[in-house]
Amino acid sequence: MDPQAFDRNRRTFILAAAVLAAGGALSCEQPQGLKRSRSSKPLEGGEAGASGATGASGAGGDAAKTMQQGGNAAKQPSANTAKQGAEAAKADGTTPKPPAPPVERPLPPTTEPAIRVKSGGLPKSDPKIRIDGPGAHLWIIEPGNAQPGTVGQSPVEFRWTDAGWKATEAAGTSRARPLALPARATLEIMALRDEPQRLKLSGATSIAGGKESEWPGTVRLVPQPTDPNEPVDVVHEVPMETYLPGVLAQELFNKWTVNVHRAQAVAARSWALCEIAQWRNRRHFDVVAGELGQAWIGATKHQRSIDAVAGTRGEVLLWTGRVVPAYYSSCCGGERASARDAISSSIVHDIPPLMVTKKDGRDCCSSSPTYRWQSKFDLATFARTLPAWAREEGYASLFKVDGLRRIEIAERNAAGRPVRFQITDAKGMLYEVQAERLRFALNADPARPGNLRPSKDRLKSAFIEPLVVGKELVVSGRGHGHGVGMCQYGAEAMAKKGAKPSAILSRYYPGADLVKAYA
Repeated sequence: MDPQAFDRNRRTFILAAAVLAAGGALSCEQPQGLKRSRSSKPLEGGEAGASGATGASGAGGDAAKTMQQGGNAAKQPSANTAKQGAEAAKADGTTPKPPAPPVERPLPPTTEPAIRVKSGGLPKSDPKIRIDGPGAHLWIIEPGNAQPGTVGQSPVEFRWTDAGWKATEAAGTSRARPLALPARATLEIMALRDEPQRLKLSGATSIAGGKESEWPGTVRLVPQPTDPNEPVDVVHEVPMETYLPGVLAQELFNKWTVNVHRAQAVAARSWALCEIAQWRNRRHFDVVAGELGQAWIGATKHQRSIDAVAGTRGEVLLWTGRVVPAYYSSCCGGERASARDAISSSIVHDIPPLMVTKKDGRDCCSSSPTYRWQSKFDLATFARTLPAWAREEGYASLFKVDGLRRIEIAERNAAGRPVRFQITDAKGMLYEVQAERLRFALNADPARPGNLRPSKDRLKSAFIEPLVVGKELVVSGRGHGHGVGMCQYGAEAMAKKGAKPSAILSRYYPGADLVKAYA
């Protein structure tokens, strides 16, 4: 997960927060166990902080609907009834409630929630996708519409045109024929009731898993007519415990230890629950598969990932009874970042499990290939790009930067990781910028400052020391990612020395409680 890809408009809410002192930093050799609640029941929540969550019930409310419900109460047809057509479906037909006012981090759910994952979109150049089901037919409905669904012969090809949807059932076969569907509606596609809920998608080149991947749950095709690049979003609705193995299989090396997989499962589940609460009533997806959220490959056969999720089913991290947004990144470079410095200033991040109060101990992630690195930039080009990027981003304090003389560290956190930088321009004027903001600016495409450079040319983290050398800006850096929460390479180093998942989580989310929220 990378904050540069996170939504930039997260709100900051002013609520009272009781911030307690966290435990000491742990070394690789001396892991300590995470506090485990004596009861599996959710704890009573305190006023620990607030985010853009849409309701106190969070994932335990609307998000607790299963994949079969999918936000629509229509009855799903079985394969036995496919030849006779779809069974009559009855949608709930209720008027959608307006978005609830943002409140605190969510309470832990008491039943398994479903999560809506945007895996990509249909490119404007060729906006089509072919969907295969496990059986001979697919069921297609318009969510929220009280009309019966349509049963089509698999595979079905969906193409978005200026006139709306053009669908073909039995696509690519001699039985291919047009399939009548609502022209501009969101479409939900699923296997029939008594079949495995797993679909194969092909033809959409921007889908996270590739051109031909298998995906659990249902698929929604959501028109986005104002998007100039991808006029249709592809969104999957999946039960949480079905979703997570595909996260682990993509976020970690498959050969890594069992215990780091189990720790990652808890962190990924906790983070996802907070995203569900944040976005459930505000947009048509909760998370994005890839660097904008957490990686997801869809269905996976990787047994270690499957077992790690099953072995930690329902386990989440809590602080004062509410779910911790358990951020993580590849390599912290030896010293972690606080969420308020690296993610956003939202008060939801002002809790001990996401703070850094002292040095982290030993460098457990030095085995990472990105533990140390160096990048070079043309000084004059960056001097022109910086104020242009600031205007694109609305970062007014940097609008008037004129040339570039030097960049120095202005503030470090308690662990020694840079938090703020001071920029001196060619006229000797001084400007301050947050470390992550400077990283974003350096990663801006000089030709189009509102866009990013190619990934291979970007700074890997904000743990940097810039130095002007002649006509170049030489950036020496450490780590990969924002550095908040669990360091994946550090967690693996701990696990190799015998640390249990609870010890890994305790080190990276100090003071958090590990609780089984649902069975």
